Amino acid sequence: MGSIQFFNGNFVPKESITFSIDDVGVLRGFGIFDYFKVYDGAPAFMETHLNRFENSARLLGMEIPFSRNEIESAIRKLIDHNKFPLSGVKVLMTGGASPDGFSAGKPNLIIMNTAVAETNPAFYTEGVSLMTHQFTREMPQVKTTNYATAVRLEPIWKQKGHVDVLYHDGQYISEVSRSNVFLVEGNKLITNEEGVLPGITRMNVINMAPQLGFKVEVRPITLTEVLVAEELFMTSTNKKVMPVVKINDKEIASGKVGAKTKVLMEGYAKLMEKETKQPSFQN
Repeated sequence: MGSIQFFNGNFVPKESITFSIDDVGVLRGFGIFDYFKVYDGAPAFMETHLNRFENSARLLGMEIPFSRNEIESAIRKLIDHNKFPLSGVKVLMTGGASPDGFSAGKPNLIIMNTAVAETNPAFYTEGVSLMTHQFTREMPQVKTTNYATAVRLEPIWKQKGHVDVLYHDGQYISEVSRSNVFLVEGNKLITNEEGVLPGITRMNVINMAPQLGFKVEVRPITLTEVLVAEELFMTSTNKKVMPVVKINDKEIASGKVGAKTKVLMEGYAKLMEKETKQPSFQN
């Protein structure tokens, strides 16, 4: 048997997962998800990601149809069966089939475990470039399935040679479409929390920063500050700590990966190594 996925209590091939066309996840974009990586069978920060998934459900008034234990057990079974060297786990919940095309129905819970490739190493040695776009995400604290703006902009940023888009409201930045943002200023790391998704990688960087000699300042960040930053990086499950060396056509500082960002990249790599060495599942 090939790889399996979890769908409403059953373990099935991905191809046999089907939704009603009346699902409000399809009709109205009413759904949530969370996502984490698995390294040689060891899930990274799974508990924290599932905490955030539960919080997203609570903020949207959705009831998760399975217990935390059942979800963790299903994830363990997928990882053990699929045996991917490097994979992602996506826990997805849709609002369910609607009786009237608007109201939510009985939620669907899907857990997918799929093989993934490593991120391009040049992104870390050379740094990356972002495009800016004025946009305020609805319900930023919730990891919803609505990424319509980012999906629409992807062909544009790729055509311009960028890897993603940085959102702002005309004065203050919020986040990259799938990442949080940090500025480096001396021994300070500056990050924002208003209007952004509470990133797990962001939280880990904030927690490890003092051990690496950094203070953390949490406050609003202007777009002007970003453009004149000493160093700039973004954080996410897929990107980890990724240096940003250019915004639109403007280079950040020297246009090269900064020394302090390198320290944070190394620190995060060690944290990941520690996290994925420990047995996360107890039998």
